[in-house]
Amino acid sequence: MHRCQHKPQITFNLHRATKPTMIDTLVARTTKLVSQSHSRRRLATRSLLLQRQSFNINTRTSSSFTLFDSLSNSYKSVPLSITPNNQSLESKIHNSDDININSDNDMKDKDPPPRRPKGLAWYTCGPTVYDSAHLGHARTYVSLDILQRSLLHLHKLQSQSTPILHHIDNASANDNARPKVNTNNIADNNANHHHIPPPPIFIMNITDVDDKILARSKERNVPALELAQTYEREFWQDMQALNVMRPTIITRVTDHVESSIIPYIEKIEKSGMAYRLDDGVYFDVTKFEEKSGSGRTNRYGKMAPGRDETLFSWNNDENSSDEGNERRNRKKDPRDFVLWKKKKDADEELTWDSPFGVGRPGWHIECSAMIDSTMQLDSLRDRYRIYVHAGGVDLKFPHHTNEIAQAEAYMLATNEEKGVGSVNTEEEWIPHWIHTGHLHIDGLKMSKSLKNFITIRDVLKTNKEEASSSTLDSPADDFRLWCLGLSGSYRGPATYSKSRLEEARVTRIKILRFLVDGEQWVKGIKSNNEITTSTWCSEENDLIEESTHCHGACHKALLGLSGRDDIRSFDFDGAAYLSAMIDLSEAGSKYISGIQSSSRTPPIYAVMQALTIIRECLSIVGFSDNTARAGLIEKSNETILGGNEALVEELVEFRNTIRNASLAEVKEGGSGNSTEFAKNLLHLCDNVRDESLPAIGLEIYDDNVFPKWRFAVPRHKSVKAAKPVQEVKTDVKITMSNFFQKGRYANEFSAFDEENFPTENADGTEISKRMIKKLRKKRSSYFKN
Repeated sequence: MHRCQHKPQITFNLHRATKPTMIDTLVARTTKLVSQSHSRRRLATRSLLLQRQSFNINTRTSSSFTLFDSLSNSYKSVPLSITPNNQSLESKIHNSDDININSDNDMKDKDPPPRRPKGLAWYTCGPTVYDSAHLGHARTYVSLDILQRSLLHLHKLQSQSTPILHHIDNASANDNARPKVNTNNIADNNANHHHIPPPPIFIMNITDVDDKILARSKERNVPALELAQTYEREFWQDMQALNVMRPTIITRVTDHVESSIIPYIEKIEKSGMAYRLDDGVYFDVTKFEEKSGSGRTNRYGKMAPGRDETLFSWNNDENSSDEGNERRNRKKDPRDFVLWKKKKDADEELTWDSPFGVGRPGWHIECSAMIDSTMQLDSLRDRYRIYVHAGGVDLKFPHHTNEIAQAEAYMLATNEEKGVGSVNTEEEWIPHWIHTGHLHIDGLKMSKSLKNFITIRDVLKTNKEEASSSTLDSPADDFRLWCLGLSGSYRGPATYSKSRLEEARVTRIKILRFLVDGEQWVKGIKSNNEITTSTWCSEENDLIEESTHCHGACHKALLGLSGRDDIRSFDFDGAAYLSAMIDLSEAGSKYISGIQSSSRTPPIYAVMQALTIIRECLSIVGFSDNTARAGLIEKSNETILGGNEALVEELVEFRNTIRNASLAEVKEGGSGNSTEFAKNLLHLCDNVRDESLPAIGLEIYDDNVFPKWRFAVPRHKSVKAAKPVQEVKTDVKITMSNFFQKGRYANEFSAFDEENFPTENADGTEISKRMIKKLRKKRSSYFKN
């Protein structure tokens, strides 16, 4: 029994320069609530302060996060902003007109004006739209979406916690006076404007002209551009279904051929690093290496899988599959690759006039040219720096290797034109390269060429006739959870199977269970007006400390600082992130279960804090509202007076009335017909509880433990309504060995143990311990009577 001794109320004296956070609000609420014993308050206070301290420390370390860089083959920090002195080689070349070549000392003894840090730009290689996207694409773009959302979250934390850098007069912490700011260095109305970088932006290309697109258009007798547009629309619909963020900027090859790609090739050719053949223009690797010089940053073969001679031999030429013999004989070097393809057939679609002849771009040139063109936009040139390039690991070589070579050649050519001399070749065109691992199925890489792929739509079942109507059911969130924490590192290979996706679904249900039960529990406490009489005990302290751990562990996992023993080094750790959420969910469910069996009235803020943190962590990495807001009823969408809960209450009450009346009739032992009728009614009640309602996402308990019902993830996704109850067959002899296989339980179970007791439901799911207990009682009761 917990007793309270009234002590003077504790006062929290916590001050921040920024707006109150979630933790601040919870601290304030708990301060008003606490009226229990001094020791209990001290436990609560200490735990909340630990949470607050953890939040502040995490925020201060959020200026970057660690990811593996394929270019340097090492773990590197991705900054949330780029200081003015850390410009890229490309930026310095494009802005070389601004170089001060005057010997005057106009700026001598003057402080340079403050410059706002540049924001980070992230480029992702998008799909070639000639067919439906498959799960390999889904894993890549969901994994990158998780990383990008993490980046946005960390930038938000950095912006909220940016220290006030201006002079503040000494004043009492209890004074409400505004800080007095030194206005000498203010350039606009926002005091911190020059110290907060703009949020990260994300760019993705769509390859809508390609050999595969042209071949598919001929195969289906559909115009090539129409085919590409059709599959692009489908791709974006699939990404929306997966809750993948739309890129800030989308670039399409067909929109950039004349304005960007052709001039890009011209400059490389003019500088002598490309040459023409009858079928097109080729990048000259040898000339590029001669211009860049030995031992410099600019060299060919970055991210290539090795430097041995066989890698770049004629037999390994990327063009050796088709008209390779003729082309190989004319190329100067097996490493050379095509920049422009001349038109071969008179009826060939998607061609453009160019100085090199009518044709279309090669595959590798598109990204290099479109990145350069996009980053020179007026709205981006002075505000952003391209810092991250991402894509699937299959693009690493030769595509990304050739991208880098083209870009470095273009920058060398630009440098020559401007005559600014040498530039800092220690800097890379794009410093950080991220690659996601292959997705395998049946031991092979999932790909369209192998014809072993599963489309995104097949898995998500976007067809309305197949999808569950429950708001808790979300195959897209199951897949995201699998990508986050169950498929291994985002940059390693993963194997897909239906059983692994089911494992993700079961794991997500653990989290949903606490979110739904927790909200119902809090609502029940609030409705009874028991908040003011609650007592704070060690159980609440334990739950808050678990919340503190979850909050800190998730933040460290985002930063790549989890430091777990089972990973080689620092990197984004989705498994640790997921594990922390599961631990807190299980701790919250255990807390609620223990409180329900006790007689005391607990405070609600420990549970509220746990719920808030889990919802926040789910939202950060992109889970949809079906998961992140599970248990929160949107009143605006309800059409029933009192909402869905009122309808459920009426249903539960109606069923209980029938059930209690039937139980009374059976116990009293009335006439044979009435007793049989009552048994049939009881069977109907059991069927509603065990089959019909679980199929639509509702569970009912026939005992006095709170709650009597709860929302749940549907057990049978394909079931749309309760199945009709089979008529009880009176001519079948029921024995102990066939009790669950004949009569009313026929076809209800799919597996049995050696005693013919069921172990699995008809859909193959394992029977819960609670249900096993009830079934044993049913069988015992039947044979007693």
